[in-house]
Amino acid sequence: MKRVRIGASLWAIGAVAVLTVLTLTVATYAWFSSNREVEISRVTARTGSDELELQISSQGGDAFRPMQDASGAYHEVALRAQENPLLPVSTADLAGFVYAPFTVDGQAENFLPATDETRYYHETIYLRAVGTGMPEGTRIALYLDNPGEPLVQDTDGTLLTAARLGLTFDGANPVIFRLSDVDEGAGNSSPGGTPLEAGKVLTLQGGQIVSAEDPAIPLEDRQITDAGAAGRTPLTYLELNRICAVDLYFYLEGCDPDCLVERVGLDQAVFQLAFFGIVANEEVGP
Repeated sequence: MKRVRIGASLWAIGAVAVLTVLTLTVATYAWFSSNREVEISRVTARTGSDELELQISSQGGDAFRPMQDASGAYHEVALRAQENPLLPVSTADLAGFVYAPFTVDGQAENFLPATDETRYYHETIYLRAVGTGMPEGTRIALYLDNPGEPLVQDTDGTLLTAARLGLTFDGANPVIFRLSDVDEGAGNSSPGGTPLEAGKVLTLQGGQIVSAEDPAIPLEDRQITDAGAAGRTPLTYLELNRICAVDLYFYLEGCDPDCLVERVGLDQAVFQLAFFGIVANEEVGP
């Protein structure tokens, strides 16, 4: 993986999380009734620095191992496989998801809270930054890495037009990424019979289903560049030696107009989620 030189005064660490999304099958194309099966594979972590390493675990606690084994190979953590068909949902904060149980004349008018996680993919991994000769309280600014190739790829670009990748850190700081800027579909979200405005999604607020601005941002907004971290907002900050729970979400945003495009359901995608961290200082700090 290509590493970015930030400056001689900074330590740098990187981690790679690889999520392979394959075998997508579709029964119908109506909003919130598409049937897609997703296969998720593994997460790995590595670093290019002798001073810092980013350890990864599927359990946290005492389950962390050194970043590399005795042979020098990077340890991996297997992700839980998707057990149910992936169905479109909508959210603005990754805390409350909603869905439409049926459509009326092709329009989704009635919505319910998704009380379980059977309609979208959710997995938790754990990160821990471990350093040598660094004081307690040292913070690591965490970004998406720039491996020199697209972090998310698919067969013909259609699945990504409706898909979303979401991350939370210790249950907070939700970040939702859109994976394409294409908007070719018409959409059919009409809560209460009123068509939803463009750029809006549905979410839970105080137990009520309401519309909200789509919070999704491009991957590049939280990604390190060849010029470093200047001008970039971190995903979050990791405190040295403190375990951070990272929740990964992959879902189809039903309010995205492209969720009705038939080719979305016939596509396949592979994405490599890579993290990059540097010791926080005035250049990258808040």
